[in-house]
Amino acid sequence: MAQIEAPERALTESFRFGLTFAALASRVLTLLGEATPIRGQPSICSIMVEDPAAAPPVDAVLCRKNATAIWQFAAGIEMGHRPAIRMNPGEITAFADGADQLLAGRRAFRPAALSLFENWKDVQSFARSAVGQDLLPVVEIVEDRGTDYLRALAQRQTPEAQADYVISTVHRAKGLEWKRVRVVNDFRFKIENGRLTLDDDEMRLLYVALTRAEHVLDLSDLRDELLRLFNIPFARY
Repeated sequence: MAQIEAPERALTESFRFGLTFAALASRVLTLLGEATPIRGQPSICSIMVEDPAAAPPVDAVLCRKNATAIWQFAAGIEMGHRPAIRMNPGEITAFADGADQLLAGRRAFRPAALSLFENWKDVQSFARSAVGQDLLPVVEIVEDRGTDYLRALAQRQTPEAQADYVISTVHRAKGLEWKRVRVVNDFRFKIENGRLTLDDDEMRLLYVALTRAEHVLDLSDLRDELLRLFNIPFARY
C-alpha cells in the first residue's frame, strides 16, 4: 500500500465509544507519532475504572500473553465462574505436554515458548528473571497443580454465547468489541532514559486493548503504568 500514489484520508471517528475512551486512545497514538486524534461519540457514555476495589463485572478480559490468558482462565474457574477463552484446547494442552517433556529432561518442540529450554529447571529460572515474566503464570500452575490440571482445564471451556465473560489475548481481540472490558497488565513496559515506555509494536497492542470497550473500561491493573507512560495526571481522562 505504501507504493500506491493516492490521496490519504484518515478514518478518525469511532462509533464504538465516547469521548473519554477517544481521548485515551489519542494519547497512545500521540506516543506513536500520530498527530490526528481519534473522535468518539458524545452520545455514548464511556467510563474508565481505576480502583481495583470498584471493579465491575466485565464481558471480556484482555491479556497480552497466552500464558496470562490461561492463568486468568484458571482463576475464573476456581472462583466458580464460567469463562470462555479464545484459545483452542490443543494450545493449552501443548503447555502441559511441553512441561512434561522438560520435566523428563527432554527438549520440547511445542509450544514455541518452551522450545528453547533444555529442562524444566531452566524454565523455572527464566520465568522468575526480569525478562522471563511471560511464562511465570503457566510455570506457577504447573508447580502448584501439575500438568494434568492444565489438561483438565483445557476441557472446561464454556461456549462464548453461554459464558459469564470471554478471556482473550489482545491479538485475538482485534476487530472485536464488548460493552465492558478489563485489561490485564502484562505488557512489556521498559525504562528508557528514566522514563517508562513501550516498543512501538507493544504500544499498538496497548491501543487495541484500550479501544475494545464500548461503555466500561477497567484499567485498575494498568493505572500506575499509564500514569507514568503518559506523564500526565490520569484524572484528565
